[in-house]
This record gives sequence, C-alpha cells and structure tokens, in this order.
Amino acid sequence: MNRKIFLLLASSIILSWVFFTPASAFGQGNTWAGESLAQMVEAARWRLGILRINAALELNNAGYDSDLYYGYLAEPIHDYTFSAGTPVQLLLPVSKKIVLDLFDNPQYLFYLDTKNERAWNNTFRGQVHFALDRFYIQAGGGLSNIRQRLSPELNVNIREKKDSLNGTLLWQASRAMSLALLYGGSQYDYGDAEFGGTRLAEILNRKENYFDFVTYLQPSSRVRFFLDGQYGTYRFTEEVSSVRDTRSYGALGGLEFIPREGETRRVEGIRGSISLGYKRFDIIDPLLLDGSGFVGAVNVSAGLLAKTTGRAFFSRDFQFSAYSNATYYTSTAYGGGITWLLSRRTSIAYDISFARSSYPDDTVGGGLPEDINYRYTTHMFSLNLRLARNLGIMVFGTIGRRIMNETGLAGNRNFFGFNLIYGVTAGQISTPLRGLAR
Repeated sequence: MNRKIFLLLASSIILSWVFFTPASAFGQGNTWAGESLAQMVEAARWRLGILRINAALELNNAGYDSDLYYGYLAEPIHDYTFSAGTPVQLLLPVSKKIVLDLFDNPQYLFYLDTKNERAWNNTFRGQVHFALDRFYIQAGGGLSNIRQRLSPELNVNIREKKDSLNGTLLWQASRAMSLALLYGGSQYDYGDAEFGGTRLAEILNRKENYFDFVTYLQPSSRVRFFLDGQYGTYRFTEEVSSVRDTRSYGALGGLEFIPREGETRRVEGIRGSISLGYKRFDIIDPLLLDGSGFVGAVNVSAGLLAKTTGRAFFSRDFQFSAYSNATYYTSTAYGGGITWLLSRRTSIAYDISFARSSYPDDTVGGGLPEDINYRYTTHMFSLNLRLARNLGIMVFGTIGRRIMNETGLAGNRNFFGFNLIYGVTAGQISTPLRGLAR
C-alpha cells in the first residue's frame, strides 16, 4: 500500500476515534493527585468526542512602558507595546486511568519603536498521567524559547531556551498519608545574548537536576501538610564557568490549603500554600564561598469581609548571578494586596511588592558593577471586568522604582495598559508539591 495513503487512513481512523467516540466516565483511582486530575479533565471548557480542550486568545501588557530598560541605560527608553498569544491545552483520556495532557502557547511581542525588542516566543509542554488505585504517576517534558526579562538582577529582555523533563511517583499509603518521589531537570541555553559586553551563555548555560522526597499528611479535606527533602545539582556547560558547578541540599515543610469545588461562602476561605525551610548551596570549587540559610515560598489569600479579599506573598532562594564576578546571590521578594468586589462582574485591586538582592561577602568590592545590588518597590492598581462568560479585561497601572546599591541612584519604570482574554486558559492539577517550585 502506498505510504501516503496508509498514513492518511491511519490518521483518519485516529481522528474519528478521538472526535466521535462517546465520552466515558473518568476514574481517578484512590489518590488525591488522581482526584485533582479528574477535576481538571471534567472542568475543561470544550469537548469534542473524548477530547477536552481549553483555548484562549490573549492580548497582554498592551500599553505604554516608561522605560524598557529600567534604569540600566543613561536615558530612559519609552515605547508602546503588547504581547499576543493563543494558549491551547488538549486533554485526551486514553482510558479510564490514563490522560495525555498537551499544551502549546505561541506568542508575539510587539514594540512600536524599539524594533530590536520584537520577538516570537513559544512554550510547549507534554505530560502523561496515570491515575491508578493507590499510585499516581506523571511523566513529561517541555520546550520553551522565550525572550523575557531575565531576573530581578538583570531586568531586561533576554532570549532563553529551556528544555525540561519531569516526573512524579506518588503512593497513597493511607487515607491521610502519602509519599512521593519527584524529579525535575532543565537545560538552559542563552545563545548569543549579550549584556554589558558579556556573552551570557558563558556565565549561565547550565543543566539542573532536582530530586525531592516528600511526605504528605492530610488530616482534613481543607488542608494538606508536607515535609520535603530536596537534593539538586547544577552543572555549567561552558568551560569558563565550570567553577560554578554546585550541589544544593534543602529541608522544607509547609502546607497547602485546598478549596472545595463548587463551594459558595459569604467570606472566602484561605487559599494557597506555604513552604519554609533551610537550604545549603554547596559550590564544588573549594576557593568559592558556599551559601546557606533560610528559604521559602508563600502565596496565600483569604476573605477579610464579605466582598473583600486580602493576599500575601513571600519568596526567598539562591540564584546564579548574571555577572562573572559574582557566583550567586540571595533573591528576596515580599508583598501583599487587597481586592474589593464591586459586583459579580467587577472588582478593583491594589498590590504592593518589595524585592532585594544580597551577595556573599567575598564578592563585595570584587570588581562588580556598582549597581549590581537591587531594591525594588512596585505599586499596582487594577480594574477587572468580566464582560461575558469567556471574555475578561483588566485595566492596570504599575509604578516601580529600582534603587541601585549604596549610591542611591534610582531607575523608575511605570506601565499603564490592559490585558484582554477571550476563552479559557489551561487547567491546572494540584500536583504533588515540592518545597520550592522550579
């Protein structure tokens, strides 16, 4: 048989099975991760046979930016900009126990005058979920090729290519206790990107691997506690930066608040997660100073009054520096906000956030740029409107200030614009939580 005809017939059979096979009930086994997976599949916005689909048209950050480079250049560069994307998620329940999860988001960044900042981005993720009786297994990976702001330390657009693999094995030992082994691996490539005359690939190209062993205890349907032991390795691929090769050891504990599906309350309950602990950043080269200390990630919200919700966040972790004279730094951010519900379709919000960096003592005065340290203060105001079931718009403004080191020099960046979303973005599963998400 002609190969093209065979492929056409095979494709037709597969598509017919996907689109016209009646949907069957999805079984999630007896694990909390499997139950969350089933909820995600059933909540998908559109159905075509057994296929579940979430898709959207997004117009984000459409507006005026007062300084694209946030004080890094002598004179501010202002411009009008937007990003347009079409995120699509396909969920295919291959059987009652197996779900294929595919996500892709092509995106275009536009700048009116600064043409060198225009870019095409793409993010792809593929996963397969196995929801068995007492076990939940997930394996997948992703590819991303994105031009975005690199970090708070170097707050300018840099193209980053990232290949990732991840996996989860969870055992539901009892109704209240479960154990999980998690793996996450990533490879970063910064190509020919340069900043300040330095090729970033020489400093930041690396491979990262994380292994987490997590114990979960769920005494009720509203909260889940966890204790996480984490081991990580970082291997730099460029010879000039091989002295940065590092191992990390972490011990963290925390909890996740679980919202009840379909629950309506006069005052919204607590949502989010808290993870706090200790981490050691062990640089293999004995001539470089190791790091250790308190790390954490907090993101919680709770109803304060009938139509008022408050939220708070905190993050602290070690990050590799984009400067050749500094190996790593500690990045800390915290803040909070409040949302007032004016009607079923309208709300207003205010948020304030603070961020700063901290470098090891042996890098101070070691030839680093005088503005390498950063301190940020950012205010954000927003008006959220639900125009229709699948159409929402957020009009917002941010006022930001970046203080540079001890000199007191400041860079200001303000943005005024809107986000417009038509459709439904990708659903999320309450996957086994690690101490610090990567």
